[in-house]
Amino acid sequence: MKAMSKHEWQFFINNLIEEGSHKVIGVKAKGEKFVFGPLDSAEELRLDYDTTILPPKKYFLPTHEDLMRYDISQPFNVLHTVDESPRIIIGIHPYDLIAILQMDKLYLDDTSDDHYKAARKNTLIIASDIINVSQYSFAASMATHMIARTRAYDLLVTDLGEVVAIDIGTESGKLLLEKHGKTREASEEEIVKVEELREDLASKYEKKVNVEKTEWPALLSKNYDHLILKEKSEKCLACGSCTLVCPTCFCYDVEDLLQLNGKEGVRRRTWDGCLMREFTKVASGEIFREKILDRYRHRIFRKGYYLPERYDFIACVGCGRCVSACLPDIADPSDILNSMTESPQSDEPVISFPQIPKTDVVSIDSHCLFVPTSATIKRIEHLTYCETLYELVKDDQTPLGHQPGQFIQVSLFGIGEAPFSVSSAPGGKSFEIVVRQIGEVTSKLRTLKVGDKVGIRGPFGRGFDIDSLKSKDLLFIAGGLGIVPMRSLINYVLRNKTQFNDVTILYGCKEPNEFLFWDEISKWHKRKDITHMFTVDSCPEGVCWDGDIGVITTLLPKVDFNPETTKAIVIGPPIMYQFVIKDLEKKGMKDENILISLERKMRCGVGKCGHCQIHGMYVCKEGPVFNYAEIKDLPEAI
Repeated sequence: MKAMSKHEWQFFINNLIEEGSHKVIGVKAKGEKFVFGPLDSAEELRLDYDTTILPPKKYFLPTHEDLMRYDISQPFNVLHTVDESPRIIIGIHPYDLIAILQMDKLYLDDTSDDHYKAARKNTLIIASDIINVSQYSFAASMATHMIARTRAYDLLVTDLGEVVAIDIGTESGKLLLEKHGKTREASEEEIVKVEELREDLASKYEKKVNVEKTEWPALLSKNYDHLILKEKSEKCLACGSCTLVCPTCFCYDVEDLLQLNGKEGVRRRTWDGCLMREFTKVASGEIFREKILDRYRHRIFRKGYYLPERYDFIACVGCGRCVSACLPDIADPSDILNSMTESPQSDEPVISFPQIPKTDVVSIDSHCLFVPTSATIKRIEHLTYCETLYELVKDDQTPLGHQPGQFIQVSLFGIGEAPFSVSSAPGGKSFEIVVRQIGEVTSKLRTLKVGDKVGIRGPFGRGFDIDSLKSKDLLFIAGGLGIVPMRSLINYVLRNKTQFNDVTILYGCKEPNEFLFWDEISKWHKRKDITHMFTVDSCPEGVCWDGDIGVITTLLPKVDFNPETTKAIVIGPPIMYQFVIKDLEKKGMKDENILISLERKMRCGVGKCGHCQIHGMYVCKEGPVFNYAEIKDLPEAI
């Protein structure tokens, strides 16, 4: 351990600022509170602070961050932008440093985020031991008040008054100290003072959690409907302040911003939060967590149950920022956990953590994680008054390489990006999507012509396991637009019919004019090796219709199939699933023989933005195709 006088410490900080090779950031006073911000002099730096308004997370996952720049006056002009400017952040407390290590697990995994990766690579961290404790913090209960032996920092400083003790964590920290500062070996007395300060720190915390953090997942699993969640959520303003100030909330959204010249613009990542009403809103308008109670519960369970079971860390470090930021005083996780400990809802788990399906890691160059590749519209076919088919070809002439059931993200610079299921069967250089005009991206797509360019990312997600369907009887049940992703698998099966046994297709819509792919349906009529039936909820007067009338479940009694040898593929609106699955189970079909595809809001495609999360799974990563047995016990799934 090294040491320097307070005067030498200020000389060291001023040298870093004046040398200018790094942007120097530290904790400064802002009225009666504290913030991280650029330092103009060592006198501004406050190592005696309790906590800052926002965590240093903002330097690794900025509140607003440009992912790319584009020029829409040209066919496809996009420039990947990454901020690689070096910086030094001084004064990060242990709990915030632990939160950064948690972010590393999400953002530096197999599909690493190059923006986050560059920020981590180009940042030197001078951490600081805690001197004063926030009245709202319970970091000692989370064992996040100290981090001395993890070496997750370049330097760790301890303010002893007239002396600053320094622990060197990395070679980079050592070189920084040697180049800009003057140190000596810490005395035995100074080392003892540092150890005593750390040992005594826990006793300063008045706020505590009365259950070990390792027990959070088990406790929450028994209290999904605990009364404390209802009581507190009734006071919740759904303002998102708690997620805004949280160092372990990593969710984000993405938007396009066009300059006033109407030509140049940026695609920008911004912080987002699961308490916001539109966090789970999809293009059709459905919101999958409409009730504040569901959003309030998700925040707590994500921190204490979902992420711990998936990534092996409790996504709460006890900093207390959410407590101080919440006007109705209902955001404190310690209050919620303590209430559940004192009077649990159940002695046994009422929900269980799902078995995360094994999926192949999407092979994506980090450069292309956000930046789309260009594709050209080859063909446009209007299917109905509001649905249009687009056949696309990647401009690099490589095949999309998708599996039935996967999806892509389609970009229109200046408007935004939206997910679409791939509707064509695998094979060939072109691929097809079907677009319903219901939002900004789809409305703009409607104006494009053959030869125009769009951006493509993907394919993403888990599609249908074709090998597991071979030599099986297949029962396809499609409702409305569910035929779009199902068509990819149907066409693959029909092209390779000898590899599959009996095939039955049930397709229903609200009215006859909503049916898609009539040309292909007419070909089904000519085939003797498949069975197909169609139905509408109702048929307007004067409209010719020779199929059944009734919801899709009215067709099931007319179908004869062996539940032991049949795989059912069910895709449609959410309300359809529970009724269809119930009828299939009545016929003796096992849950593991039912395959479904879920729709959720999907921004990133690789399980980082958080919008598509259901319990411990990400629909964009473990789905959108699921075996029903995998999700039947998840409250938010269907």
